[in-house]
Amino acid sequence: MARNKITPKKLARKRARRSTRRGDDSNSGARPGLQTQVTGAGLWDVTSVGGTATVAAIRGQTAVVLRDAGFGERAVNNLKTEDYPDGAVPGDRVEIEINDGAGRIVSIGPRRSKLVRLRAEHGRMALAKEHVIAANIDVAVIVASTTSPPFRARLIDRYLVMCQYGGVEPVICVNKIDLQQPDDAALAIYTDLGVTWTAVSAETGEGMDRLQALLQSKTAVLAGHSGVGKSSIINALTGERSLQVGAVGTDRRGQHTTGSSTMVEWSPDSLLIDTPGIRSLGLWDIDAQTLGWYFPEFADHLSGCRYRDCTHDREPDCAIRVATDAGHIARARFDSYLRMLRE
Repeated sequence: MARNKITPKKLARKRARRSTRRGDDSNSGARPGLQTQVTGAGLWDVTSVGGTATVAAIRGQTAVVLRDAGFGERAVNNLKTEDYPDGAVPGDRVEIEINDGAGRIVSIGPRRSKLVRLRAEHGRMALAKEHVIAANIDVAVIVASTTSPPFRARLIDRYLVMCQYGGVEPVICVNKIDLQQPDDAALAIYTDLGVTWTAVSAETGEGMDRLQALLQSKTAVLAGHSGVGKSSIINALTGERSLQVGAVGTDRRGQHTTGSSTMVEWSPDSLLIDTPGIRSLGLWDIDAQTLGWYFPEFADHLSGCRYRDCTHDREPDCAIRVATDAGHIARARFDSYLRMLRE
């Protein structure tokens, strides 16, 4: 289901309705979240000259931004440059300029981290491009489910590569433990790699306290396959049904309920970015010679390969294959590596 376009007028009407229901103090100074609508100053005054802000959501050619120092939220025109051809994304730090009541982004700050995927463009001059999903994030919560859709370790492996590429700390969150318990043996592989994982039920609330503690005072992005319950987890964290939740289809595949990345502020200094469900996930700017660098368990064995440019596929005297056969590298992880390599 498509989400209605957010405009300044609609945001103002929502703010007025909340004030009537809750008796909000418009001078409290707390910064509102885009979806959770934490009590705050509401829309910027149209006479404001602008300022520094964080992008909360993208709606077509418009960005919804949260201004610093609790001055509220505003819809402004996005900016596309040579360095940022797709414009700003949720999490970007931007400078805003307002003239005659119309706002626009005039500059996008450097990205200290990012979560990206490969976007293939179709047509006569088809090219593969980097698609940034979110920027300036501390933690990427890789959401999987025990069932409906089933647990997919290979998709988690792809997200782990993306996290390393973008400089983001990963946390694995397995949802729907009210329907089926997680596969501890499959998850133990990630424990051995030093990756934190936790199991939750967004439906019953089980395990949500630990996830909340892992995300406190951080900017986190929730990413994963369609239907694993990312929006449900955000609703459970915030205590509100602030994001759309869809049922899982009869073919047991997840259904898309989030159309674009959206930021939610669920507590002071704690931000969540919900991303659209991704059914396929290509890797950007990682070739056959560099892919192995993103599998940290390979590191201790790489020097044993006969060839310096060994891809660990069919080359003779490959130390990575020997280590896998000996049980030093998990077979499931090596199979994930080969699948990515051969795409």
